[in-house]
Amino acid sequence: MSVQHAPLESRKKPCLSLHKLPGPKDSGANTRLTVDMQGSIPVLTPRRPRSAGVPVARSLGGSEAICLEPRPKALVVDDCRFIAERVARALEAKGFDCTIAADGYQGLELLRRHDFDLFVLDVDMPMINGFGLLRQLRRDPVHACVPVLMLSAEHSSADHDRAIALGADAYMTKPLQLRPLNAVIDAMASGRTIG
Repeated sequence: MSVQHAPLESRKKPCLSLHKLPGPKDSGANTRLTVDMQGSIPVLTPRRPRSAGVPVARSLGGSEAICLEPRPKALVVDDCRFIAERVARALEAKGFDCTIAADGYQGLELLRRHDFDLFVLDVDMPMINGFGLLRQLRRDPVHACVPVLMLSAEHSSADHDRAIALGADAYMTKPLQLRPLNAVIDAMASGRTIG
């Protein structure tokens, strides 16, 4: 599992995945490699293919052309480590690289330093709550249109309405069920509206 936990400086950099695409002289079998940046030297190691159908490389022509396409990045901000890691595992199964922040302040620091393609925010957190973080996201031109899933431990229609009014794309209550969570992630990743 490639879950990163904040602060990022103390963790290993994430791996990039790539394919050696088959060409006319190849046997037809793709080779998947992991590029692991250890210091300034890339280390290539064979790796089994992921089950998710997220493309990580495309052909540029020729028999050995490789083009890296970084995996989409997600930021999970939740003060409950168990929930954060469960959501991160579900996102990784869908092809995302995940970073976990333990509170709204860490989440705000991370979004100021990095670009993310999807956010999962807990409503009730110390320091800065999910609504405050969502407000900051929607003011940031880089992340203004990035999909956001809000999580709450309470079944509150007022919190749901407030999250949607502030610009959240989806709202779920805990405890999280894996099948609905995967459906919401799929919908958000494909840009579909979530009812």
